[in-house]
Amino acid sequence: MAILNRIQQRSLPGRILLLFFYVILSFGAVWMVYPFLLMVSGSVKSEVDSRQMDIIPSYLFDETALFRKFSQERYGKVDLATAMTRARDEKGDRYYSFGDMATPQMPSDREMKDWQSFLEAVRHKWPAHYLSMGHAYGHRSVTEIGFKFSHAIREAFPNVSAQETVAPIVPEEWNNRYYQLPQGPYAGVYRDLRGSISPRYFYPISIEGTYAVKTIGISYGTDASAVERLNREWSTDYRSTLDVRLSPTLPENAAERASWSDFVRNYLSSRFISLDEIRLPGYRTFLEEKYTNIASLNKVYGTRFDSWAGVPFPSGAASASAFADADLYIRSLSDLSGVTIHSPDFEWREALRADYADIGRLNDAWESQYSDFDEILMPTLAHDYLLMKQNKAAIISDFLTRNYRFAWGQIVSNGHGLKNTTIFCLLNVVTALIVNPLAAYALSRFQPGWGQGALFVLMATMAFPGEVTQIPSFLLLRDLNMLNTFAALVIPAAANGYSIFLLKGFFDSLPSELYEAATIDGCGELRTFFSITMPLSAPILAVIALGAFTAAYGSFMFALLVCQDESMWTLMVYIYQMQQDYNAPIVFAALVIAAIPTLVVFILCQNVIMKGIVIPVEK
Repeated sequence: MAILNRIQQRSLPGRILLLFFYVILSFGAVWMVYPFLLMVSGSVKSEVDSRQMDIIPSYLFDETALFRKFSQERYGKVDLATAMTRARDEKGDRYYSFGDMATPQMPSDREMKDWQSFLEAVRHKWPAHYLSMGHAYGHRSVTEIGFKFSHAIREAFPNVSAQETVAPIVPEEWNNRYYQLPQGPYAGVYRDLRGSISPRYFYPISIEGTYAVKTIGISYGTDASAVERLNREWSTDYRSTLDVRLSPTLPENAAERASWSDFVRNYLSSRFISLDEIRLPGYRTFLEEKYTNIASLNKVYGTRFDSWAGVPFPSGAASASAFADADLYIRSLSDLSGVTIHSPDFEWREALRADYADIGRLNDAWESQYSDFDEILMPTLAHDYLLMKQNKAAIISDFLTRNYRFAWGQIVSNGHGLKNTTIFCLLNVVTALIVNPLAAYALSRFQPGWGQGALFVLMATMAFPGEVTQIPSFLLLRDLNMLNTFAALVIPAAANGYSIFLLKGFFDSLPSELYEAATIDGCGELRTFFSITMPLSAPILAVIALGAFTAAYGSFMFALLVCQDESMWTLMVYIYQMQQDYNAPIVFAALVIAAIPTLVVFILCQNVIMKGIVIPVEK
């Protein structure tokens, strides 16, 4: 029956009322869809933009937002100012968050061309520790290289679980003396991956930037008074502690020498240090006192030295033990004369000196105003921005799909979640389509005197949430030794009060003449039930089946309670576990994937479902 007749619908008040209804319904539809769209948007984000509440991720159309995501993935937790050669904002202050970064001011085309030519020339000459592999580390997230590493582990070790393949990658902080390459069973996979990926994933280490941030910034501070004190003690004119230059050898100024020595002794890895010939005898004596004989040293280092006189200060591909001993020796020195620091920063400047000879020629070519070659920093940030623009389509495509690819891999490979959920849903649907119709058929067909009371009890169960019965059900299933079985999942929900009530009302509406004719033809009750009642009840049974499917598919709390064995976890339990291990975007991606089956079922069965809703009302 219509709310308004045709004449009323054509009147102004009627049209206003209809418009009001449409507005309310449209608002309700948007209100229901909006959270889902936020989840879809969040599923293609990362740490730097996961808190932004936008339906369309800003990095799709905003290069600044894309650069922030790119930089966050490239450097991970490495200090921004250290990794990006003392990157600073417009006010000259260092960045403390990737979310605050702005796109860099690009240098001249000639400068970028010189930088790219320099990288091409030295990339194969530099030792491995001059270049750090980016796009590898993510806190509770999966980066591009991290995803490749996980996939490579799965190929190399097909029998390991999906959880074990997600081996964390520690940022390659070669400048830190405590950093070591990954060890253990996956070390070979890591080395192979590192040697096979594109050069664009690597960035040069800035030892000078490390010095400015890790030593000067900590010992002096970063405010204006700190710069004044530093300039007064060092007899310099720096505008910021981030402008501090690192001397390759021990400085003459006493205050600068103290900071330099502290950095070399306590932080800098000996990978970036060399010793003058005059210092080598002391280093060899240090080793001889520690190992006693050359055979012991060769066993630890994996070398074949004939005598102590042939042992050099470690460099290049020396063992981790050799560098560790070198670190200890450097730390033991009271006088660091004869110690020289090597860094990509210095090699960049030396290459420019060789190419231009005079700073004036460089300024003319670069359209710059440097007063000395030592003022020139590596244009790492600008080069990152250029790399991002050159590979923009591939980067965006990876951001849009990676969380989904990883979540799907975890769902498919992690334990038996998908299989358990499929079996649970099938058993729950079949059980619901047998137990509930049989109970409703008995109440409708035989009309027992206690039927109304039983129906009232069944309806009363709807007044209590399912959580009320979970503990009693758990205790009962435990006493029956049924925990961690499909029976524990299916049996407690086999009979549903609302389903029985709905089915009884539908069965009551079926013509009694059908049953009388069946009885005359000699049909038994089971034959009558399966041959007459069930086929005529297809629409309402579809509603019951859909309810049983969605209840089983979305079951989490009860499934976790009665099936605590990981081998019996359902899909929702696995997704909950992912929430403990990974950040929100990955969990959102898993939830979107998990929502697809219910969406497909509704789309394919919507006509039958609507009939199941309308026909009982019409009856």
